[in-house]
Amino acid sequence: MAVIRINDLKVRALIGAYSWERVNKQELILNITIEYDASRACRTDKLKDALNYETVAARAVKTARGSRHVLLEKLASRLLAGIMSDKRVDAAWVRVDKTHALPDARCVSFELSAACPRTRGGAKR
Repeated sequence: MAVIRINDLKVRALIGAYSWERVNKQELILNITIEYDASRACRTDKLKDALNYETVAARAVKTARGSRHVLLEKLASRLLAGIMSDKRVDAAWVRVDKTHALPDARCVSFELSAACPRTRGGAKR
């Protein structure tokens, strides 16, 4: 099993419960971990046989930028659903960090994971 990690992907989005959060974009940091069988890509050295992390990142940014959600939970669930829609993905984790959410904290994070029903929940991170 292979693991792809996309770390500290920055995006600005509308998210939050307060009225000012509904009109002012805030910085979010996305961290994504994906497990998939990369054995074919390892043999062929062809992009078509790999899970393209650039495509995953672009979709995640597009989803977050289009967000109008109140909760980090909802955004994380949409990101995770998009990743899990790729049949090659066995398991995935998404963490959304909302910077400056609390005055004395670097960020507040919400993490969500899923495993494909055909697997046994993926390996531990």
